[in-house]
Amino acid sequence: MDIRTYSGFVAAAELANFTLAAQRLNITQSALSRQIRGLEDSLGLRLFEKSGRNVRLTAAGEALLTKVNGVLVADRDLWAFAGDLARNQSGLLKIGACSQLIERYLPRFLGEWRLANPGIDVRLEDGGGPELAEKLHAGAVNLTISAMPTAPIEPFEAVRLGELGFLAVATPDFLPDTGGPIEITDLLEGPILTLNCRHASREVFDAACRLSGLVPRIVLESTSPHTLFAMAEGGNGIAVVPSSAILAGRSLISRPITLRGEPIRFDICAMSDSRATLPVYGRRFIEALRKHIVVEEKSAGRGHLHIV
Repeated sequence: MDIRTYSGFVAAAELANFTLAAQRLNITQSALSRQIRGLEDSLGLRLFEKSGRNVRLTAAGEALLTKVNGVLVADRDLWAFAGDLARNQSGLLKIGACSQLIERYLPRFLGEWRLANPGIDVRLEDGGGPELAEKLHAGAVNLTISAMPTAPIEPFEAVRLGELGFLAVATPDFLPDTGGPIEITDLLEGPILTLNCRHASREVFDAACRLSGLVPRIVLESTSPHTLFAMAEGGNGIAVVPSSAILAGRSLISRPITLRGEPIRFDICAMSDSRATLPVYGRRFIEALRKHIVVEEKSAGRGHLHIV
């Protein structure tokens, strides 16, 4: 069936008038009527009925409309994909990402990816989970890289990149260097330095605290792990950060955090808006980053992470 027939069906359904639908499609009303009759004959269904001077969908037409819209979306995706290939996958890719994930995974990866994809202009903007979701929804970025939301966000599509844990970071006075993990109930006996609610990982930590049955004594909420580390070095408490945070050059003890003996974990993901076709080079970027994270975590030997 010609894709133009499906476009004619949707236009007639939306405008409830064959004349107006034909004008939108820049064809004659008789041509549109022939398309609709052909579709009805092909499917063996009556799709429209008269309603005064207008038309309206039958029950079968209503049921078919969502499916036909899906065909049109798939057709647009196909042409966008082909267009990317024809343009040698050149264009602009705008990415919003959590600052910790940028720091951990992107410096070397992005340099190598740009060399391999010289036609793609990549622009980064850091932010927290809720802020990134707003930018994605507004179309300010093509995709985001952050902690996986605890519940699906419509109309976003998420691709899992890996899994992170939490670290307790402090001086030996607050955190003895036993070489093993620390149970969250023991951790919460001390003053806590934590990221604020701008970070999606904070929601996971708060949930773990509720499951432990204890209320943390939070003495600092910050946008930056480095602020937490500086305060921890000054003996002000125990910093709780995702395991992606970099501790280089800090004279601090670092231990994974567990809940009832199991590491506290959360997924990280790349998200895009299903209403806007992600360029093929955006999908290629996501897959390359996922593979990079696998290699990065294996080489670092972080056993508390699990990447798939």
